[in-house]
Amino acid sequence: MVTIKSFDLKAIRERYLKNRNKPSNRTGSVNRRETAIGGVAYIKISKGEIQAVDMLTRLPEPRGIDSKQNLTAFSSENKVHLIDLQNHKLKTITNPWFSYIHTVDINPDTMDHLLVSSSGFDSIFEYAIGDEKQTYEWFAWENGFDRAVDPETGESFYLTRNHDKANQLEKEGKTHLLINDPTRQILPTAKRAAFINSVVYDPTDKDSIVATFFHEGSIYQIGRRHGRAKKILSGLVNPHGGYKLTDDEVMGTSTKEGKVIKTKGSRQYHYDFSGIPGKPESLSDFEWIQNSIYTQEGHILSIDSNRNCLVIFNPESGNIDFIPYDENWAVQDIVESSVNLQELKKLAGRFSEE
Repeated sequence: MVTIKSFDLKAIRERYLKNRNKPSNRTGSVNRRETAIGGVAYIKISKGEIQAVDMLTRLPEPRGIDSKQNLTAFSSENKVHLIDLQNHKLKTITNPWFSYIHTVDINPDTMDHLLVSSSGFDSIFEYAIGDEKQTYEWFAWENGFDRAVDPETGESFYLTRNHDKANQLEKEGKTHLLINDPTRQILPTAKRAAFINSVVYDPTDKDSIVATFFHEGSIYQIGRRHGRAKKILSGLVNPHGGYKLTDDEVMGTSTKEGKVIKTKGSRQYHYDFSGIPGKPESLSDFEWIQNSIYTQEGHILSIDSNRNCLVIFNPESGNIDFIPYDENWAVQDIVESSVNLQELKKLAGRFSEE
């Protein structure tokens, strides 16, 4: 299954190119834009090509998706939709601090909680799937990551949601922005401090989660009890999809660099997409590998948004294949799924907001 943020990929590319070369050198939009309608699609891949596409639902800018056993979750800008096929239930989780949700991750061990990366406000949330109650939150601004940059001037400023902290910064003469009404205030991509665009459970430590920090170009392991963030991979460029595979293996997608980077102990492996043909000339040196996942068969499956294809390769054998998809699709996330398609399609359609 894939999430398609928009059916107008050309417009997104134009925005990205337009916002390059700002004084801050930060990637991302500067102002609020109109929300696009996207979709969640179930695609069947066979013999190197997409054999069938079922559009499950259309709704505002879906980005994150996860599907485990009979549970499927996907985001829509500031909401998380849940489908429980076993009990034929639909649920929607909302939170005033949900903004530009990028990923959702169902706990693979317990299947009763899920993580949400609210990229728009540099925050992470966990919810119980049974009663949709919040069980955890982590704000970058309150854990050492509160310095943002004005993309127009290149000057730094502080972000906070705390009135007392804002007053203290005011007394100290420090430029700051108080976000105290998340339902009305907007924090564009380039003005965020961390831009946490993915978060997943850590399979090697039940007390930790793993998150990518887009602006810094790093992947962090965050301890849930104490909130401290430990850097486990750095040097990425606008990364997506950070994962801890084993105790000494980390993988992340260096999106703007056009690479998937994997570490094993002290060794680092780079899988470089920049030399692959098929990219429009207008994009010159601009690469865009949106996300990458490990498949159940041990392959790495990546979304190449500049070449409009899924790239599947085996890091051990070197075998590679390219699966093209619709040139208008801005594909954001992907997950392997073995759910009942007809039941899923019937229920997912009820979330449609087109």
